[in-house]
Amino acid sequence: MKNYNLAVLGYGNMAQAIVKALCLPETQEKFKNKNINLSITITDSDKTKLDNCTLNVGKTAAPEAAVENAEFVLLAVKPQNAPSLLNNLSLSGKTVISIMAGTSIATLKELTRSNKIVRVMPNLNARVSASYNAYSCLNINSDEKEFISLLLNSFGAVSEVEEEKLDAVTGLTGSSPAFVFMLVKAFADKAVSCGFSPSEARKMAVTAVAGSAKLIESETNTELNDLIDSVCSKGGTTIEGVKYLRENNFETTLQTAVEKSINRAKELSERK
Repeated sequence: MKNYNLAVLGYGNMAQAIVKALCLPETQEKFKNKNINLSITITDSDKTKLDNCTLNVGKTAAPEAAVENAEFVLLAVKPQNAPSLLNNLSLSGKTVISIMAGTSIATLKELTRSNKIVRVMPNLNARVSASYNAYSCLNINSDEKEFISLLLNSFGAVSEVEEEKLDAVTGLTGSSPAFVFMLVKAFADKAVSCGFSPSEARKMAVTAVAGSAKLIESETNTELNDLIDSVCSKGGTTIEGVKYLRENNFETTLQTAVEKSINRAKELSERK
């Protein structure tokens, strides 16, 4: 049995979601099937947030104590707080997994003094184990990559990409929940204006988005334009709405919003 200790530096929303996912029985079973025994040490957290967690989770206010016996360190602090945290904390010899946006592998290597770096871009959907987790890594061996894959799979889908694509991933999938939430809100707000209760409106909007996503997943060989056309009967209701969206550059507007997020991610990376 391989015994791994994961230290979590910072315990904001994303780190909480990740630890919660690691505590799920089905996740623990996956680790056991790979002959891995996982323990976790977290910092700056309220232990009550770990109710019903059956993993061996420890808590400490001291980062030095958290990382002392850790093979893997999840760096989950805000990028602007990382230098002060890591200034007197050497992570040499440990595998550093960073979820800090806009922080390059080169910068992480300099900050942590570690030669083993994994840079990950998750998103808020980690709360429901449905994040898209793209990552790039440096000097990671096969055993370490197996562990990293298990960890990232515990709260979503995993994809290894070239580091130069991570800024695009940040804008595309890191920011995408906010754009989808705006779509759902617009739909729900309109439903309320049509006389539906807020709860009914929200259910209608959420079901529309979730059902459409499920259909897209099931129709893997169908082009998205064909799916759009399949809803648009000639002279019917849907085509009127689709015409309006196209006339008002709906797709271009959304793509521009994504581009703005990507450009901001690049700006943050260039500052490091």
